[in-house]
This record gives sequence, structure tokens and C-alpha cells, in this order.
Amino acid sequence: MNKEPKTWVQYDRTLPYIEDRDPGQKPVSHLVKDGENSYKVVEGRRPSKTLFVNKLRKKVDAWRDNDYPGVTDTTRELLYYWFERDHIIDGNLFKFWFCQREAIETLIYLFEVKKYDDIEPVIRTYAENFRKDLFTDAVEITETPEGKRKLIRYFPELNQEGEQDLPEKRLLRYAFKMATGSGKTFVMALIIVWSYFNRIREKNPRYADNFLIIAPNVIVYERLAKDFESNKIFYKFPFIPEPWRGLWNIKVSLRGDESPLNPSGNLIVNNIQQLYASRSKEYTPETIIDEILGRRPQKNLTKPPETLMDKIKLLDSLIIMNDEAHHVHREELKWYETIIETHNSLPDGLNLWLDFSATPKTQTGTYYPWIIVDYPLAQAVEDRIVKAPLIVHRVDRKDPEKINKENVVQKYGDWIVSAIERWKEHFKVYKEVGKKPVLFIMAEKNDYADKIADFIRKQKSKLGLKNPEVEVLVIHVKSRETGEKETEIKISDKDLPRLRRLAREIDSPENKVKIIVSNLMLREGWDVQNVTITLGLRP
Repeated sequence: MNKEPKTWVQYDRTLPYIEDRDPGQKPVSHLVKDGENSYKVVEGRRPSKTLFVNKLRKKVDAWRDNDYPGVTDTTRELLYYWFERDHIIDGNLFKFWFCQREAIETLIYLFEVKKYDDIEPVIRTYAENFRKDLFTDAVEITETPEGKRKLIRYFPELNQEGEQDLPEKRLLRYAFKMATGSGKTFVMALIIVWSYFNRIREKNPRYADNFLIIAPNVIVYERLAKDFESNKIFYKFPFIPEPWRGLWNIKVSLRGDESPLNPSGNLIVNNIQQLYASRSKEYTPETIIDEILGRRPQKNLTKPPETLMDKIKLLDSLIIMNDEAHHVHREELKWYETIIETHNSLPDGLNLWLDFSATPKTQTGTYYPWIIVDYPLAQAVEDRIVKAPLIVHRVDRKDPEKINKENVVQKYGDWIVSAIERWKEHFKVYKEVGKKPVLFIMAEKNDYADKIADFIRKQKSKLGLKNPEVEVLVIHVKSRETGEKETEIKISDKDLPRLRRLAREIDSPENKVKIIVSNLMLREGWDVQNVTITLGLRP
């Protein structure tokens, strides 16, 4: 039960905060809005609206406080090393955030301590309000004659009852609901190290020593590849205890790497389009002889398998981790089909299927029923891990109508000018501390983005722009218009690498970009710190 508020925090152009809040420690209170521009501090964790996180949190807290009973010697050493020792990086004290700690601890608790191998007993154990009354279940699991399971329950996020599909039996799937910017990549690295060393030190086949990280697009992939390339993340940060580094033998395979995988110890990072494009075509026998004898063997038996998926299917263990996993929630999607095909091709199936997303919801707006960790944006803002989305200026006008490429600047002029003026204020303040604020303007169409960028570039003297063609960056996919609709087509191969590099390196001190105008190409997986103002010009 949450107690009465003990502190009041006034909210006036400054971020709401909880005094002495440390993101490395477990939250003991949270903010609740209380009137216009005002928040109150309420004791206790922010309640989760997911199916069973609230009860599971309490169990994990008690297990942690009791010094992790039931873990392997390997896991205990890792937990002590990660969270109980001081780490110095580049002369500064490094500490994992509590949200990252809670994420790996919760997975260890369910997988290693409780040894669940299916989501159904997890739901039955930890689901809230499991019984409506003495005789009726509030959460019901049904199964069709074909073995498909459905969860019938109340959805607090929608304030209604409904049903959801559950993963097939013996396919252990968990989801981590973590705000963008809260360090999901670090959690992935923690999981990889934990599983890998338990596999080789404890000799337990439940743990995997092969890992596949799947990104939804190239932008997310490039961010992940930058972190994991050549095992960089594992050596730069305190993931591997010093005495164990000689045992670390992970081969990292990125896009374009056609070399064979190791028999064990692989980390494959790729985007889903590359994976399902590499799936072997279904074999259709042409004659009765072919049907009896099957697919003809390769002529060159020393040649490695043709596709990445063929290579993956030869592994004897595998954990799949989906980044931005809200993309994979319908069974008809190729992403889902690719993972299921991989699961069915492995002798013992996947060891774990893990989803990471800030919004792990289905298309109907319901949270995945296999979410085990909930670290929402509001908590990340309170912890000062991410920036708060604040509306600091309103234009007192109705939204414009009948917009076209000829009048877009005139129609949106007040909004554009307001954003630029705010950016100029930021620029003066940030310049004193050696930082570069970036203004991001989100346009509806490519032509609109071009017109807005041209307008801003013409203000170069007022804005202090020395090279407006470089400092004002337009990023979109090329398009053609058909009637009233704009149809996107692939951007040119010549421009794509340059634009991706510029967008990816916005935070770099050498990067000259100060203002970006885009038609939403960068809407997902684009994690940068320097964007301080966002202007959305969409209906």
C-alpha cells in the first residue's frame, strides 16, 4: 500500500525530482501528479500495470536481501563482482544502474533459482488478482486441441477484459519493459556473460553459450554493432571478472561476415531483414525420386552452409534477444516466423527468447503477458537517466489546414520560429559548458522537410550558422507522390551511408550538425543525448 505523501515538489519549468534519488539504488518512492504543474512524492515503488511484475518484484527483493540463495557459485561471483565492488573507468567511479541490476537478477531468479521452463507456472504464481472470488479465476489459461494457449484476463491499461496468445509450451519467453536510454544493451551484455560462464564453468546445458541479438532496422543494428564489435563492450566495462578473462572466447559476427561460426561461443548481431532474407527456401521435390531421396547434397561438402540461418541451426544452444521487440508480436510476421523456425530446428529448442522494448505491447495496446521487468519512462526521468519530455512553449493557434509544399513554412511559421528561438537560448547556455544542443524538427513529408530546411538555412546570419548546408541536416527517404499520398521508396545507396553516419554521430564533438529536419526516418532506435528540443509538425 502506498502511504500518504510526505513531500511536495513544485513543477515550474524545472524537472520534478526526488531529493537524493540515486539511480544505482532501489527506488523507495515515486512522483504522482497533483494539480497544475505540481507533483507529490509517494512512498513505495511505482506500481506496474503489467500482469505479474508487482508480485515478482517483492520476491526478487526478498531473495536479494537474503544474499541470493539457490544460485550457482558462478552466478554468485558475478553478482558480487558486478554490484558489490567498486569499478573505476577512465578515472571515474562506475556503477550499474538499479534498473539494470534488477533486470538480470529477475531473470536469474526465474531461470536459475525457480527453474521455470514455461511461462504458464510463472503466471499462475505471480499474476495479480488471480482469483475474482473464492470460486472464479480472474486469470484463465485455455488450450485448443491443436495446443495453442490463450490467456484470458483483465487489462488495467485498457480497463477491460480480453485474451492474449501465449508462447508455445517449452518455449521460454520473457520481456523486459525498459525505457529508451535506460541501458538495455548493458542488460543484454550481463545476460550473455552470466549464461556463457555458467555453461562453461558449471557444465550445465540449460545455459547457452551462443547468442543472437536481432535489431528491427539498420539504425538500431548499427548502434548495437558499435557496442559489441570485437567484444568491445565486455572489455571496456566491468562485465567479466579479471581472473576469468582468459576463459572468454566469444566470436562476434556482424552483418557481412560470411565466415563459419564457432562450434560454440558465438555472438551474432544482425537486423531481422538480413535474417529472414537468409532463410533457406522451402524444398519442393520435383519428381517422385526426389521426394523419396530428399534434397540433393552440396557438391562441395567442405563449403560452409549457404545462409546465416543455416549456420545458426547447427548450434547446440542459443539465446535470442530482440531489441525494440514491440515489432514481433503477431504470428504472421516474418520476424516471429524466423524465430519459431530457429527454435524448431535446434535439437533442444531455444534456451531463452528475450524481448527488450520500452513499449512491449501488442497492436491492440495490451502489454505482453510475459513481461518480468518494468522500468517506465517516468522512473527513468526521476532517476535523471533520460530527459523529461516537457512542453515549454505553446503557440496559441489552431492547427493549420490545407498544407502543401508551397505554404508549409507559412502555415507552420509560428511553431518553427518558436522552436528556433528556444534552440538559440539552449545554444547560449550549453556553449558555456562545451556542449552542442540539437533541434529536431519532424515533418510530415519529404518536400515539407526540404522547404523547412531551406527556410532555416536562409536565416544563417541570425542563427550563427557558418555552413548551413552541413549544420542543417535533412534526412528522409526519397519519395514520389501519388494523388494525396506519399509513397516511400528506398534511399540512394550513395547517400545512405553518409546520412546514417552523420545521424549516428550527432553527439560527437566533431559533428557539425545543429538542426535536423526529418520525415520520421529516425523515429526509432536513435539514441542521442544532444537533441534537447523536438518540434513535431504532423497532423
